[in-house]
This record gives sequence, C-alpha cells and structure tokens, in this order.
Amino acid sequence: MQPVAFNPNDPEQVGAWVDAQSALLGLPLAPEHRPGVVRYTQLVMGLAPRVMDFVLTPHDESGSVFVPVSLVSPVPPGPSA
Repeated sequence: MQPVAFNPNDPEQVGAWVDAQSALLGLPLAPEHRPGVVRYTQLVMGLAPRVMDFVLTPHDESGSVFVPVSLVSPVPPGPSA
C-alpha cells in the first residue's frame, strides 16, 4: 500500500490529523472548537516551511549565556488603594 501524500490545504485531511493527534494525546476537543483548531493548524502548517527553510548562520545565534531575571522587584510597590 502506497502512503497517501498529505495535503495541508485539504481541511478533511487536516481535520483527520487533528482528530488523531487529539486522541493520541488524550486531549479532548470540543466539537464547537474543532473548526477553529483545524483552520489554525492549516495556518501553522502553511507557515512552518517558511520558518524551517530560513537559513541561519552561527552569527545568528542569540547568545551562549542565559542570565535569569531576578525574582526581587527593583521597584517598591505603590500605596494600596
């Protein structure tokens, strides 16, 4: 059996994929939310190749050191209302 080519522009195929992922993750999807999830998934599937095809060089890296933000607020809280 030959695999069927997936078409991200086909709402039926994307809907079947959304249903399968929902079942696989055990994530219930309300019927009224499904059309929006399918449309958003189509949008993301259309954007993904553009993001993945964008070539980055080592110079484009954001940095090698992560410095967390202090949990202590530098600004004292204002007066209570």
